[in-house]
Amino acid sequence: MSQDANEQQAGGDAMRVAFVDSSAIVALTDHADESHEAAIAAYHELVNGGYRLFTTNYVIAETVELLSAGPGPHIAQQWLRDHRLPVYHADEQDEHRARTLVISARSDHGLSYTDAISMVVMERFSISDAFAVDPNFLGDGA
Repeated sequence: MSQDANEQQAGGDAMRVAFVDSSAIVALTDHADESHEAAIAAYHELVNGGYRLFTTNYVIAETVELLSAGPGPHIAQQWLRDHRLPVYHADEQDEHRARTLVISARSDHGLSYTDAISMVVMERFSISDAFAVDPNFLGDGA
């Protein structure tokens, strides 16, 4: 992401930005996913609500892995070729902060490194809205 999420648009309204998690991407892409219809509805609600969506390079990698293991490598390749989500590339500072979060996670299920990167990036850009299906995403892992 090249602009701070709090930057004002020309019309004076605050920009609405939502982070997209791999769980939402998989649910949108995999027609057999139990959350597919709900994910489609949520996606349309976000877009119609004027949200600008983005993700990270870590979520892209995780999504390709999940799609390859689920609906298959062909679907993963097709999604990777066709997706148009803006991608923020986590930097060394983001990775250091994520590492600290993972190491200090106190929940029973822990905190994935990708989710930690997502949390750090959302905090960096003061973004509180996320498009996710995974109940553990941004849960009590930190």
